[in-house]
Amino acid sequence: MKLLRSTLVGVSAAALLGVPAPTTAASPTAQAPSTSEAASRYDTSVRFFRFDHIRGYGSNTTIRGQVAATVNGQQGAVRGVRVKLFRKINGTRQWNYLQTRYTTKSDYPSFTFVASSVANAKYQVRYRGNRNLQPSHARTTVFVHRHFHAQLEDGTGRFHGRVTPDYGHQRVNLHKRSCATCGWDQVRSTKAGGKGGWSFTVGAPRNGRWFWRVTTPASTKYIRSYSGVFMTERG
Repeated sequence: MKLLRSTLVGVSAAALLGVPAPTTAASPTAQAPSTSEAASRYDTSVRFFRFDHIRGYGSNTTIRGQVAATVNGQQGAVRGVRVKLFRKINGTRQWNYLQTRYTTKSDYPSFTFVASSVANAKYQVRYRGNRNLQPSHARTTVFVHRHFHAQLEDGTGRFHGRVTPDYGHQRVNLHKRSCATCGWDQVRSTKAGGKGGWSFTVGAPRNGRWFWRVTTPASTKYIRSYSGVFMTERG
């Protein structure tokens, strides 16, 4: 399926509707339309471009999309309208306001939000509408994984690190595989320290290589997470 960006024609509200664009389109003090006005407004929809829905804790999530309007069976992306981004962290009920942006006035109008990835969450983009366009909104989901800050020391085989965020006294699992294409086996488990610190001692085979990683189970706020893969062999 092609990206929406390549299929929508960019138009301003005025060009799309054939009437002057209302000056109050983006004003928070604009009065709500009457029932008859509301019934005559054109439908809109908020649509997202493709983006990476799995992010590391603390990294940026970029959410892009368009506000599309349908007039006489034809769709166009609307320029210069205001949209707002809200977020609801998994396990909570509250939608929290994050940012306000305007769709661009380019040939392919779009909005762009950049938000820090703090936990599994739903994001909602809301378009308020105006005298000629109906309001609309859409939701999308971002999943967040933890970090391990993993290190493997030469000689001692000490495999250690710290799980972030907020992982004191919780379970960390050690996985091993005996070749690059073999399946992973869980070989040990431990509880992290009060600040998320963890440590295992790993070995190496007489011949060949072993591969190691650590994992944490999924929770409400974070998906099942994996460290980088480390290799051991005899020198």
